[in-house]
Amino acid sequence: MLRRIVILAAATAVATATLGGVQAQAVSYLPGIDVSHWQGSINWAKVKAAGIRFAIAKASDGQTYVDPQYATNKKNATANRVKFTAYHFARPDSSKGDARIEADHFVDTAKLSAGNLIPALDLEQTGKLSVSALQTWVSRFLNRVSYRMNGVKAMIYTSPYFWKTSMGNTRQFADNGYKILWIAHWKTQTPTVPADNWGGNSWTFWQWTNCWSVSGISGCVDGDRYNGTDFTKVKIPAPTTA
Repeated sequence: MLRRIVILAAATAVATATLGGVQAQAVSYLPGIDVSHWQGSINWAKVKAAGIRFAIAKASDGQTYVDPQYATNKKNATANRVKFTAYHFARPDSSKGDARIEADHFVDTAKLSAGNLIPALDLEQTGKLSVSALQTWVSRFLNRVSYRMNGVKAMIYTSPYFWKTSMGNTRQFADNGYKILWIAHWKTQTPTVPADNWGGNSWTFWQWTNCWSVSGISGCVDGDRYNGTDFTKVKIPAPTTA
């Protein structure tokens, strides 16, 4: 019960500041997790009861790998009304068509649809590509996902250090419609946001820890926060009809 109270408190956590005797507007966050086969079998009913509002599950990796728990996580998280989406662990390389192949593999594996949260590109490796070559790879991957998903623009997962060093701290993605940043920054009260505060958009999802205890999951799980209380802007929209 204590654990449930703690997590539910996080669901409505409010950060306030007093400036010149006037209380600043409160900012609320919704708690979530990201998972993969490393968490094993998850009791999603307990996860939901603990106050977790969203989950981002690993679907694919590189050109061919499929996370063995993905289909089960997707089915059971959705059945328990946990907002859901998928991420792809990128393994960029210089081989012909690699970004397109990885993007197609991700879309075909994730099988996301209207009502799910937008998909995520997990960018942690350079594949020994230069800054400019990696920027091109990321652009090709994201554009292919958008093409396959009728214009849906994926979010980008990265750390401040990786984006600054391996992606040249570019803001071209934020400036070209990829406004949703999932930042990984642990052991801090406030995450550092690269690319000029992501083009002025700040962070939308924040992976604030890599070791959180959540009912229904054995051992550590990554803890995340959504910057807001309404998921509308990060949902895949229903297809438009002529």
